[in-house]
Amino acid sequence: MPMTVITLSKVSNSLKGDLSKWMQEIATGVYIGNFNSKVRDKLWERIQDAVGSGEATISYPMRNELGYTFNTLNTKREIYYSDGIPLICFPLETEPEGDNEGIKEGFSNASKYYKARKYANNHSGEKKECYAFLDLETDGLNEQSNSIIEIGAVKVMQDSGIIEFQSLLEYEGDLPKEITELTGITTDLLKREGRKVEIVLKEVLVFLKGAIIVGYNIAFDLRFLNAILQKNGMEKLHNSSMDLMRIIKKEKPFQKNYKLETSLQSYGIQKEQLHRALEDAKLTYELATKVNGFCQHLP
Repeated sequence: MPMTVITLSKVSNSLKGDLSKWMQEIATGVYIGNFNSKVRDKLWERIQDAVGSGEATISYPMRNELGYTFNTLNTKREIYYSDGIPLICFPLETEPEGDNEGIKEGFSNASKYYKARKYANNHSGEKKECYAFLDLETDGLNEQSNSIIEIGAVKVMQDSGIIEFQSLLEYEGDLPKEITELTGITTDLLKREGRKVEIVLKEVLVFLKGAIIVGYNIAFDLRFLNAILQKNGMEKLHNSSMDLMRIIKKEKPFQKNYKLETSLQSYGIQKEQLHRALEDAKLTYELATKVNGFCQHLP
């Protein structure tokens, strides 16, 4: 299970009691613990309710280029996401005090050079696209009556390489036996590691922002994802999308069927479909690199 670090400037006795059930205080206001994502989300909710005007930060491992992510509360630092990677911003609160004589208004030469170079890159005629290979695991086929149990995605960017996203979702009731047999995901696993749907959806929206969404029979995944977004009062996705299965049907019209396993074998990929979201998203990306009709679109 991933390690979590929480720092607090003010800790009430009741909050300290809740934190001490899961974490050790290794320095004043610094807590460290090893638990699943569901516990982490619950603790962070508890902190937000109890910290008042105090400052709080939380950091934990994440499958992205940095290997971790973080969140802050009531701090002077602000989080800014660039291509799904969290960065720290230090907002300028007041104008500099003192004698401003000799200080020229406007941008420095270095700033002007940077802006000119950035403008040139953005208008050089090169189309820098970002692709997110998406896969969902669900407990059925009807997006209105069934639920998403896992979301996985692989984002491919021209300048930043590959970033992964994976999360199990909280689930009410018992998972159907046939779904457990297919995916290996159990009701117990979802109870331990399933995260709040609203939190996962917000993370997914950040991850997919600006990306062309690619999948194998992607219409199925988008129907489910848009349905759950609407159920939680969020706007539907407006990303462009590409269906790898449709491209393969044009490229290999005589393939015996168009199941993902068959297409993998048809393109020489000797790997088993595991029916886990992140692993299948990776397989879809690998398959895309073999498909002639798609390779020309990759960054």
